[in-house]
Amino acid sequence: MNDLNRLQQLCPPPEPSHSPMEWAAVERALGTQLPSDYKELVEHYGTGSFKGFLSILQPNAAHEALDIVKVTPSARDAVEKMSEWVEPPCPPRQLQPVAVTSNGDDVFWLMDPPENPDSWKVTVNDLDSEEWFIFDGHLTAFLLGFCTNDVVVPSFPDDLLEKPASFTPTP
Repeated sequence: MNDLNRLQQLCPPPEPSHSPMEWAAVERALGTQLPSDYKELVEHYGTGSFKGFLSILQPNAAHEALDIVKVTPSARDAVEKMSEWVEPPCPPRQLQPVAVTSNGDDVFWLMDPPENPDSWKVTVNDLDSEEWFIFDGHLTAFLLGFCTNDVVVPSFPDDLLEKPASFTPTP
């Protein structure tokens, strides 16, 4: 059983309410290919949040703040500016935003190597800290670990450990 299957058992996705994504157009707009587990995750879950805290960015999201294509330029610019006083784990243009939290943390892919998105790691930046948390795995494994409390991000609130695993669709 793969990580997506385990995540679906733990946090059942809603019934599909969207048409399949035009991934080639999305990747052209972003200027990069995207990991295959991310595409499957978006196709199964749609827009929403895990544990009421972590929301995955995706194309054509009803809320502009959750649209991966619209958010990417400003998120990269913010990291570029922040890199003047906080060193990111790689050059800012090698960070692709993929999720946000309800307390303002940004979740990125480390696009290394750029030509192999299925090997990208996940990193989290707390806006109030110089620290970057790096998860050595793909997004779905990160989400599964987040929901089971096997992955604990230092900048995330401690009370998340008490919350049950869940997925809540965005209306």
